Amino acid sequence: MQSIESLLGYSFRDKRLLTQALTHSSAVSEGRSDGPDYQRLEFLGDAVLQLVVSQVLMSRYPQRSEGDLSFIRSEIVRKETVADRGEKIGILDHVITGASLASAENAAFRTLAAETVEALLGAVFLDGGWDAARGVTILVLGDLPNPGDGLKGAKSHLQEIIQSRFDGDVPTYTVEEVNRGVPENRFRAAVFHAKRLLGTGLGRSKKRAEESAAEKALRKLKKP
Repeated sequence: MQSIESLLGYSFRDKRLLTQALTHSSAVSEGRSDGPDYQRLEFLGDAVLQLVVSQVLMSRYPQRSEGDLSFIRSEIVRKETVADRGEKIGILDHVITGASLASAENAAFRTLAAETVEALLGAVFLDGGWDAARGVTILVLGDLPNPGDGLKGAKSHLQEIIQSRFDGDVPTYTVEEVNRGVPENRFRAAVFHAKRLLGTGLGRSKKRAEESAAEKALRKLKKP
């Protein structure tokens, strides 16, 4: 286990947590491990990942809107990104699996890499607490985006989603001045697609009101 701990920059006090984080369900079902597998730790690690990234982004981008931060976070914590990081540090060399997984397609190993990273973050959190989990998360993720990396705001993100789902369509906005005496909420914007209202928002400027409306629309579209 020494090499995986070196990769993470963390030494486990309870080695059983480390073993569990590296144990796929196929190893348990085929009798190669007494278990338990990593699924519960993966559940916890997903939450740890979300919280660490949220905290880092809040600190790094004090002027970014909630919509911007949500979009940046979604790009960082999505399974494809986490799988890339897991593969880059060689996480798959340490996972305990059953023989049945040997013939699986590449997509299964990508999923395995992402899930194992999250399980390890959950294990570190249980073993060493928040500071340890935060440090390992940042180490595993590597460099986070900088403000000049072309990160998109809520309006751009919403437009991309609408275009991809509806064959090139774009959302439309209306803006009106509603609170001349209340600078923070002077303008109200509404965003539509195919005459369907997707969201409304208030803002100091027309642009900020439109961003706020797009943020509300994104939250609505992401709901199951």
